[in-house]
Parts: sequence; C-alpha cells; structure tokens
Amino acid sequence: MNVKYHEKFGCKFNTSISNLLFVVLMLNIFFSCSSDPKLSQNNLHLESSAYLIQHAKNPIFWQRWNDNLFSGLNNKEKLLVVSIGYSSCHWCHVMEKETFEDREVADYMNENFISIKVDREENPEIDNIYMTATQMMTGSGGWPLNVVCLPNGRPVYGGTYHTKEQWLEVLGKIQKLYTNDKKQLYEFAEKVEKGIQEVNRFEYTKEIEAFETEMLQSEIALWSSRWDTINGGEQQNQKFITPVKFNYIQQYQHLNKDEKIGNYLETTLQNIALSGIVDHLEGGFYRYTVDPEWKIPHFEKMLYDNAQLLTIYSNAYKEFKRPLFKSTVYKTFEFLQKRMESNEGAFFSAIDADNEEGEGQFYIFNAEEIKKVAGNDLELLLKYYQIDLDKPFEDTHYHLRKINDLAGLINTFNITEPEFIDKRSAWETQFESLKINREFPLIDTKIITSWNAQMISGLISAFGAFQDDTFLDQAKETFNFIQKKLIVKGNLMHTYQADQAKIEANLEDYAFTVRAALELYKSTGDTNYLEKANQLNKIAIKNFETSENPFFTFTEHPVLFSQIISVDDNVIPSANAIMAENLWELGQLFENEDYTIKAKNMLDAVVPFFDEGRGKDYSQWAQLLAKEAFSYKEVVIVGSEAQKINKQIQQNYLPNVLFQISEKESDLPLLEDRYFEDETLIYVCENKICLRPSKTIAEALKQIED
Repeated sequence: MNVKYHEKFGCKFNTSISNLLFVVLMLNIFFSCSSDPKLSQNNLHLESSAYLIQHAKNPIFWQRWNDNLFSGLNNKEKLLVVSIGYSSCHWCHVMEKETFEDREVADYMNENFISIKVDREENPEIDNIYMTATQMMTGSGGWPLNVVCLPNGRPVYGGTYHTKEQWLEVLGKIQKLYTNDKKQLYEFAEKVEKGIQEVNRFEYTKEIEAFETEMLQSEIALWSSRWDTINGGEQQNQKFITPVKFNYIQQYQHLNKDEKIGNYLETTLQNIALSGIVDHLEGGFYRYTVDPEWKIPHFEKMLYDNAQLLTIYSNAYKEFKRPLFKSTVYKTFEFLQKRMESNEGAFFSAIDADNEEGEGQFYIFNAEEIKKVAGNDLELLLKYYQIDLDKPFEDTHYHLRKINDLAGLINTFNITEPEFIDKRSAWETQFESLKINREFPLIDTKIITSWNAQMISGLISAFGAFQDDTFLDQAKETFNFIQKKLIVKGNLMHTYQADQAKIEANLEDYAFTVRAALELYKSTGDTNYLEKANQLNKIAIKNFETSENPFFTFTEHPVLFSQIISVDDNVIPSANAIMAENLWELGQLFENEDYTIKAKNMLDAVVPFFDEGRGKDYSQWAQLLAKEAFSYKEVVIVGSEAQKINKQIQQNYLPNVLFQISEKESDLPLLEDRYFEDETLIYVCENKICLRPSKTIAEALKQIED
C-alpha cells in the first residue's frame, strides 16, 4: 500500500470542526489511514532555516524538531503540536499572521502543549510520516501541516490551514479528550501507527508478474484519455507541470513513433512556455497555476521545478527544434544565476510567493502601470500579453502571459518583426523599472543536495542540446560545491546553511547526486565522476538497503515508529526509481552483475503498479522499463576526437542510448581494446554486441536508429 499526495495549499475542511474530531477518531485506519526554562521560550532564533526563523518572533514557545521529542523535559507529559511548512508557502504565512501571532492562541498552546516547528525541506522524513497520517485521517493534505501528537510523537489529529477560531476549537477538544479519556486517544494513535507502517510495507514475492511491453501501451492509452488536449497537461482544476511525466511522455512517443502523442507534447510545452506559469520578464517558472488554463500562478519559485524544466525544454528542443524551447532554457538559466545562485556555485532552494504587499505583488501590475508602459501601443501590448483590462484577476491587478500567434499579431497591427521586438524590449525595460522600488520576495538560501544535483542534470541536458560550455562549466562548479561542502568524512549531507553542512543525507540526496555524477561522466569522459558515482552508490546501498524487499528506505534509520519506503513519483521523481536507474547504468559500465540484479529486482517488484491507470504515478520507473522493453544501444566513442564527436551526437534526442567516451586507452569493460592511435571510432552496440565501428556521426546515427 502506498499513499500518494500532491502539493496543495490551504486545504480547508469539508467537515465542520465540531464533527471532524469525531470523524477522525471513528476512522478505521486499517482500511484507509512546560515549566522547564528550556521550553518556556521560543528558541527558533537559534536556527539557520529561513522557515524556522520566520516564526522566531511568534509568542508561541516554538522548538525545532528533536528526535527524542524533548522527553527528558516534558515532565507533565504534554501533548505535542508539530507544525510543518516551508519558507515560500503562502498559506503558512497566512496561518502565522492569523493564528500563530495571536496572543490568545499562544497562551493556550504554551500552557498545554509542547510546540515544534519543522521545515519540511530540512526534515522531509518528518513531513512524510505526518503527511501520511493526515491523509489517512482526513483524506487530504497540504501545507501548513498541523499535527497534534501524544508525547511519544504518535499523531492523533492532522489538518492543514486553520483560522484562529478553528485552531483553538481543535486544540480544546483534543486537550479535553486527553484529560478525560487518554485511553481513547492512545488506542487511536496505535491504529494510526500501524496504518503508517502498513503504508511503508511492501509485499514482495519472487513469483513476479512478467513485464510485457503492452503494459506501457495500455497505461498510456488510459492515461492519455485524461489529458487536456486544449490547454496541455492533465485535466485538473490546478495545473502542476510534474516534469517526470513529460520526460516519460517524450521518451514513449519517440520510441513508438507516435505522432499524436508527439503533437500533444509539443503543443503542451509550447502552451506552458507562453503561459502565466512563466515569469516573462525575469525568467523562471512559478510553482503551479490555480486554474486549468495556465493563467494565474501561485507565485513561489522552487529550484527543483526550474532544474527539471531545464531538462524538459532542452530535450524538447533536441527533438522539435523550436526556438521558443531554446529561449525558455536560456531565460530560465539566466534567472537561476541571477536570483538563486550562491557565490560558491550552488543554488538556493526557493523564492517566496509573497512580499510585504502580499502574494505575487512583486510580479503583477495595475491598469495605470500597464497604460503607462504601453503609451500609444496599448492595444498591441494588451494583445501580446493576453490582458483584458475588464477582467483583473485580483481586484485591480493583471498578470503577463504571451500570445501564441506572434506572426498573426504582427500582421494584424501591420508592423515588422524588428519593430515589434524593439517595442517589446522597451516594454520589458519599463516594467522592470516599475519593480525597482518593490520589495523582492524572500530568497531561502538553504542549499539542498538533491535539488542541486537535479540542477546539475538539467545543466548537462542543456549542454547536450546547445553545445554551450557555460552550462557544462556551471554543472562542474555546482558538483564541486557538493564534493567540497556537502561530503563530510566520506558521507553526503542533506543541506548547507550558514556556512555549515547539516543533517545526514537521505536516499534522495544520494540517488540524485549519483545521477548527476553519471551525467557529468557521460558528457566529459572524466572517470573521476564515474568513480565518485560508484563510491556514493556503494554508501547508499549500505545505508538504505532493506532485507524485506528490493527497495531502499528513505532514511538510514526508522523515523519515529516506521521506516519510509516510497516508490511513486511526486513533483520530484521517485528516489527508488533513480536508484534503480543508477544501478542499471553502473552495472553496464562496470559489468557489475550484483548491480544489474538489484536493478532488475526493483523493476520486477514495481511492475504490478502498472495497471488501471496508475502508471502515470510511476513515470520514472516507466522510463527504465522502456529501456528494457525497446531496442537499447550502447554507444562507445574512443579516440582523440571523442569529446567533440560526443557533443555533436548528444544534440540529438536519443533516450535509449548509454554513452561512454574516452580520449585514451581504458580498461573499463565497454572501452577495453577499442582505442587506436590517430583515429576516433564510434561503436554502436546492443547487449554488448557491436556493429562495425564507424568514423562518421551520420553513419553512427543511422546505426542507432536502425
């Protein structure tokens, strides 16, 4: 059993607060889901997390997460309030202002509870446990995530955004029940605990269901019936991009030569690139849109979104050659360097949606500002930026999008393209000048290992597509930061804050860092990256391998009362799926049978999830299954011109190819005895059986396609 949740904000109750506790306590989990001075003050001012610091001046006696849950200081055995969020979460800010800054709320919580604040980006494992519990209890989840727990950390209540009145009512009812009938709460908490353990337990048998290519085809057929063929993406009221899904869709349509799916993908990516989810002045993608037409975003910007979108649009450019896709990559990278890069080459985690004026206020404009920018070209500007002055999205404000048919617009207004470009450049300059005196939203300067590793992979994708060394140089610099700052005594760390590596790395950190090292090796032929990938992979196996099933746990040790094992994708691809791909690739590069068997066992175990339309939630696995199901090639380039030839071949979209290059002799299995002085040869192989080596890229590409 595996619970899936999506990132939503301010998920309000469908049931009245007075009835919710009763509903929660009656739920059958098995079938769904101080007086001590150290605790008598808010201690978050001691932290480096931007989210925790945001709450440092609340009158509530907040503490940071502590694995022993302050058991030695909780002499009165108070209930715990565990409140989880992150720095760029809009509804976290709203609840703080409405509820956590209120003196009445603070007095009640300080008297009756130990209150713990958690930055979900620092401690994703804590968020995972309590999000699972909340979804089981209420059927939904989101942030801020507010959980009431017994002194041992077992949850008895979970919810998201609360007003002051709702929160006081919830706390009052639970506290009354704890005082008068502890037994009932403890019995319920035990059921929740067992339910969470069940979620993270996978029944595994070696009598596996045989994988058939038709499984992927039937899953795509069912999934595609739910696609939004007009606006792009899926049929949803809120639109998330979910990059891993588009990566798989591109691979699938390419391998199957499916023109219909290819058209859907190309149109979707074009619509997204022109839509309101993009910052058309500064660059970069917002978190999601609150409507199905990609018009109005939630204005936070996350590193992991933008990093993955570098890969999406770079690969899309390789195949479709649309200038819009190239400009999207360059504009996104320009934004990331300007706003999110540290002075040491790593990238910060997020930019808040809010400034002092409210959500999105840094990015949007009122009618007077728009008219001032437009001057005598108001109608042209309104058409280009898709603005209807009679329909502000927020009382008096408007958000910029771009028209799909630029050629038609130019023709309608009877101007030349150079004239229009000059006008647009002038508009952009004036819009930016209007923003100069606005407060820029908070940048969370926390550096997260796995997100920076995804950034490296995105940069390598861009380097492959455009052959611009700027991308490769940045990827190397970011990887060097991870090596120098986030590896301590040989082990990876999770975050870097206030000039210090903090918190032991989780599976996601290891999986994506190994993937980044392999991407760098693929592009440079530098075996130092391959050796680092293998070294970190061995540590990941040692720290996270289980004996009960072929999957890996999220943390080295159980969290509270349960291991965490997750195999489905969310906004970030499944770390287990990335581990399987790493093992599969390293197994081929080193001819390591143990790695190959581990990867095969993981794939076999996930096959049962590909039925009844669930495959879309396992898109990262599907990409590896497709490598097994369709013709897969190894391309080995050896000789003094290896890097030059590799760069040219990589400009093509070749999802089912493993590249390995070397400019000198090597004893690696695929490279051994293939180096000849004064010539560079390209070997195209399948299952390590190679065709006659070619000397031209055109011939090699033909062999790959054939």
